[in-house]
Amino acid sequence: FTMAIDLDKIKEIHANLSGKGGTGGMSDTFLKIEDGTNTVRILPPKEEDGEFYAMTKLHRVPQQDGTVKNIHCRQVHGEQCPICNLYYSLWKEPTKDEDLARQIKGRDRYYMNVVDRETGAVKILSVGIILFKKVIAAMVDPDYGDITDVEEGHDFKIVKIMEGQWPKYDQSAPRPKSTPTGSGKEVAEWMDTLHDIQGLVKLEDYEELKQIAESINPFAAVSRSADDIDRSGKDVDDDDYMERLQS
Repeated sequence: FTMAIDLDKIKEIHANLSGKGGTGGMSDTFLKIEDGTNTVRILPPKEEDGEFYAMTKLHRVPQQDGTVKNIHCRQVHGEQCPICNLYYSLWKEPTKDEDLARQIKGRDRYYMNVVDRETGAVKILSVGIILFKKVIAAMVDPDYGDITDVEEGHDFKIVKIMEGQWPKYDQSAPRPKSTPTGSGKEVAEWMDTLHDIQGLVKLEDYEELKQIAESINPFAAVSRSADDIDRSGKDVDDDDYMERLQS
């Protein structure tokens, strides 16, 4: 059971990630990356011309109850994104709100179907740019090649080490030895149970995101308050008032 990967496209992705070229993980379907070594086998796509990964950008938007909601960036679909617009506008304000801007900044996220070597189950691996770079770098390395190949690919070791509150994945890498993914029966079963990772990349509703952006924009509240004062007639002298009536 062999799936062909377009290595030319993988090399292009690697170049872009290297700067040389032009959702919630709480579900049982997502792999929980534990501290220490987590060994997985990244599975190929079901279709020969498909991708073994799905890419999105997530905005981490604060909620009134103190939690954070992950929202898919519309720019991934080539559409205008109100959350991105808010992000850029926050930096343009004279007083700025750097903390909010950094929190809502869209960050790359990648989804892959993997076999969890500890349980043998097909899970969705959700990773950021650092780990995905390591996967792509291995695939363009002639010592590894297509690590998703079910017959001659490589398992991948995700090594998570906490430094303070942040995880580090510097030691993550494919296993040096090439091995089959599993028996023919196992591979067939795993390929039949692939998760729809492309379906995870949602096109969020523009108007809904616009309302969310307005609700968390600290400067919008100030603007609305000033506008209310203006409309009430307070703090507006008679000459200004008459000019607006005549304009």
